[in-house]
Amino acid sequence: MSDNSEKKLTHIIRSNRLLQAKVGNGPLDEKKIAKSQEVIDNFEIDFAPLATEHLDELEHLVVKALKAGSAPKELAEDITQTIMQLKANAGMFGYGLMGNLTTIMLNFLENIDEMDEDVVDIVDAHQQTLRAIVSNRMAGDGGEHGRELQKELKDACRRYFDKVSAAE
Repeated sequence: MSDNSEKKLTHIIRSNRLLQAKVGNGPLDEKKIAKSQEVIDNFEIDFAPLATEHLDELEHLVVKALKAGSAPKELAEDITQTIMQLKANAGMFGYGLMGNLTTIMLNFLENIDEMDEDVVDIVDAHQQTLRAIVSNRMAGDGGEHGRELQKELKDACRRYFDKVSAAE
């Protein structure tokens, strides 16, 4: 390959000055920044209704998969997407434990070949745990109980992989 074909073309796009004219230029007013930060820090939204909506969807998908005995690819993707939504929202609303548990679950799901009945059972237990976290409004990391829940989920995933490797 020649040097000319490897060069990347760069196209510079000049900014529109209209936005700058509206907001002005120079540093932002420190008082406005402080007031905005105060609004962000004191903004309280009840996460439970949103989480419950996602958990209801996850429960519906798990029941569907349990009836089928496994989760076909499309259903498995829906389950994964719902868990991703829970993870994203948990962090934003200060539910660190839920965020940590959903991260563990997503890592597990990324490393399985198919979502068989055992995997669906693990997802179902995960969903029930998340529901308990929301119903008890366990914001934060859950302390010692949170660490224990994370350990148990990791152990369940490890036992599944041990079982699969032994069967091969």
